[in-house]
Amino acid sequence: MIRIGRKQLVQAGVAAVLSAALVGCSRSGIDAPKGFQRFSEPNSTFTLVYPDTWTFNPDPKGAVRLSDPADATYQVSVVVSDAPRKDIKDIRAFGTPQQVADRFANDVLKKKSPPGAVIEVSNAAQRTDSKGVPYYSFEVVIASGGRAVHQVYCVAVSGGKVFTLVTGSAAIAWGERREKIYQIVNSFTIS
Repeated sequence: MIRIGRKQLVQAGVAAVLSAALVGCSRSGIDAPKGFQRFSEPNSTFTLVYPDTWTFNPDPKGAVRLSDPADATYQVSVVVSDAPRKDIKDIRAFGTPQQVADRFANDVLKKKSPPGAVIEVSNAAQRTDSKGVPYYSFEVVIASGGRAVHQVYCVAVSGGKVFTLVTGSAAIAWGERREKIYQIVNSFTIS
């Protein structure tokens, strides 16, 4: 007879939970383009594709973050927050894509950027997934101190939650990374 102590039972339980959670971040790539893998959030609230060389990095604030181990500016993060009101059904309640992008740049990014930073918003657009959920996306360039960063946002609302994806790259590598960044943004779906 094999005896299993409490410690071994707890360790086995922890291993099982971790294994189940990592299934969402597997390299199955069943429906991911070549060079990408699909990430499904463990609670099945959103999915996206990301380059298959990137790694998952736990975020202390609870966001999901996947990044290139060689360049921390080349990453994708998803933050899920409460909508200001529970009766908001989708992102269109906040205005047009351009209105949402401008408001975000002025109300959020300017406060977090260094003094004197130049913030430019472009490419505000809307897409709708196969379930009829609307998504707004927009590109932002933040320039300060002779350096610039390109960021692309995708925002959607469901179940009283606002889902915000942000991905981007340093401006110096933007040209070679732009296509992959937009693949990530356009793959983002919520449940």
